[in-house]
Amino acid sequence: MTDTTAQLSRSLARQIIEVLGSFGTPPTRGIRHFNVGNQSLLDALDTFYFSSYLQDGGAAYKMVIGDYGSGKSHFLYCVRDLAWERNFAVSKVDLSPVETPYNDQRAVYEAVVNNLIWHEPDAAVSDETGLMRFLQGTLERITGGELSLETLKNPFYQGVVDTLEATAIDSPAYQAAVLAYFDSLIRQQDERLDSLTRWLGGEKTTPADTKVLREVGVTGKITRPNAFRMLRSLCQVIRALSYSGLILLFDEVDRMASVGGKAEKLATDTLREVIDRTREDLPGAMFIYATPPQFINDVVPKYPALQQRVRAPGRFSQINHFSPLINLEHLDLSEDDLMLAIGEKLIPIYEIAFDTTFDHAVQYANAAILANVARDVFLDVSHRRLFVKSFVTELARQHFGEERTITEADAQAILRGQVDDLAGGESAPF
Repeated sequence: MTDTTAQLSRSLARQIIEVLGSFGTPPTRGIRHFNVGNQSLLDALDTFYFSSYLQDGGAAYKMVIGDYGSGKSHFLYCVRDLAWERNFAVSKVDLSPVETPYNDQRAVYEAVVNNLIWHEPDAAVSDETGLMRFLQGTLERITGGELSLETLKNPFYQGVVDTLEATAIDSPAYQAAVLAYFDSLIRQQDERLDSLTRWLGGEKTTPADTKVLREVGVTGKITRPNAFRMLRSLCQVIRALSYSGLILLFDEVDRMASVGGKAEKLATDTLREVIDRTREDLPGAMFIYATPPQFINDVVPKYPALQQRVRAPGRFSQINHFSPLINLEHLDLSEDDLMLAIGEKLIPIYEIAFDTTFDHAVQYANAAILANVARDVFLDVSHRRLFVKSFVTELARQHFGEERTITEADAQAILRGQVDDLAGGESAPF
């Protein structure tokens, strides 16, 4: 048992195995317990950005390049967890196959605030999203408990107010809105809270909202022309609340490789502006954009202004941290060793999840056979994801059946999803 699995609860182990066995995709929690192959990339991000440059108010962007199933989401979860260890706020935006926030700058702001994560270190407590939940959780954490009218006299709350009022924030209206939100939250002023929630979220406000907002010094609206100013104000507020900065993770943009036409140009222009703003205007922020190789190879070259920003002499590494391109086809382990290492990590997780014990020599051999077949026969169909899902399925089959070393023919059947045939025509009893 490794140091990380020794700290793994049965409930979290069960969740990891359930998600990996059902979908082959990474669970939202527990990623470190089976992460392998990318430590040099994470160490470089930590050394050159998370523990230094960003904390000093610098800003940067990176692009994570990988085919479907290559581990883009997995890597972003690792980055998210690293960011939390370094006291950063994180917004993780999972892009839909049919829509993107890159149609205008206000939509980018909305995507960021709607997906800002309130994270509890306790693995038993689910994360929540949204700027309002983040602000409430932060205030409760700073003041040491539930909010009440007594909180107004709390010296830690008074310190928050003094710090926010003394911090140079680009938009005075944004500064006033956050201060008013804290005050209204403590006083339980629901009407004011609703108006402030709509305004801070970039939503449409009503004439009644406008009246309420003016009473607390909040004027104007968050619009397309001022959206990046408001995003900068958000970054300044986050740092004033004692966070190291803000990490923006935008995941799965496969549709960008096939949008075409005016929509594609608008999206790439907005993406270029996000990159520029991150580098120049967002203190303590890092923008990380996960994309398939087709976007870099087929779409980016059509737009010279964007190409100039993502072109790099080499890929991101410990010796070339300036490169914006983090390529997941170049990891610390060879393809075979990578899948085998994942398999070895999954065995003790499964054992914890179902309170069982395997013959590790047998299961290591099974992982090696499945990895070889997945690479050689299924290379063009997200073989890493397929291997993970299939290996977990095989662990379950052997747990509830006979533990044995599989053959290559068995491995092919398992990878094709023909587990019932291997069970003699009957589904395994689970």
